[in-house]
Amino acid sequence: MRHRFAFLTTFITILALMLGNLVVATNSGDACGTTYPQCNGQWIPDFTINVAIEYSHRVFTMFLGFFILINSILAWRRRYPGEKSVKILAPLTSFFLLLQAATGGVNVVLSSPPGFTTLDVNNSLLLLVSLVFLAVALKRYPINELEPQHIEERRKLKIISTPSLIVFLLLFFEIILGAFFKHSRASKISFGQEPDKLLFESPLIADTIYMFHTIMAVVVVVYAFWFLFYALKAQMLVIPAMIVMVLVILNGVIGMLAHYMDLANWSSSLHMFTSIVTLAVISYILAKAYLGFHYLIPKQK
Repeated sequence: MRHRFAFLTTFITILALMLGNLVVATNSGDACGTTYPQCNGQWIPDFTINVAIEYSHRVFTMFLGFFILINSILAWRRRYPGEKSVKILAPLTSFFLLLQAATGGVNVVLSSPPGFTTLDVNNSLLLLVSLVFLAVALKRYPINELEPQHIEERRKLKIISTPSLIVFLLLFFEIILGAFFKHSRASKISFGQEPDKLLFESPLIADTIYMFHTIMAVVVVVYAFWFLFYALKAQMLVIPAMIVMVLVILNGVIGMLAHYMDLANWSSSLHMFTSIVTLAVISYILAKAYLGFHYLIPKQK
């Protein structure tokens, strides 16, 4: 029961990231100017489509902030005796929330300097991952002593722990590299477009970043297959592993589509959305692998 609000908060966070992608897809990022959290210096601005999208994103993320803080407090209060993981994760989600809010505010005030939005993306993903871990930690059931089925469960989870960690790290790095390629305006240089702001001017650097991003996408697919093999071997979290495999392949297809569309905003935003969903699922698997399905309540001395 204690995990339901945590999973709801995680779902709302994914919706907020989707809305953020909509902001990018519609070029609405500068619609509210450099005033934050107000829009063009007003709490109720003159609405256009772009202003409505950007301002609704700001309002939604503030609404999400309250959810995350409440979730953190509830998780702290409902933790089991001596439950260190929740004791760490609950305040960690609040920390990443504050870090993300500060980064977003600076990004708006500085009018989205080239490359800086990558930090915004990085902090958003860290917040999402921490929320997933907290929800999984809260979903565990308490036991007073280890029984044979619990020992076997831990053995199987240990088999998939390292492969799931590797896939998670590779995917996270690939997403950040792709975000940097886009938000540094390297994508515009590489595809022969005229960028309005530049972090660097070298086509060689831009093409090199894109090449590494493509290589990382292939590596993620290979390791996703490798992880699925271990999940089948252990007969543990097989369905989530299959979902990751499908999402990774789908993300690769959407990435190729975005390439042929010269990274049109809608295609690159769809690519980012599938990346976020994939990261959420692999984070769930990783959390299960390292936190387990149960929590051993320490004996009273």
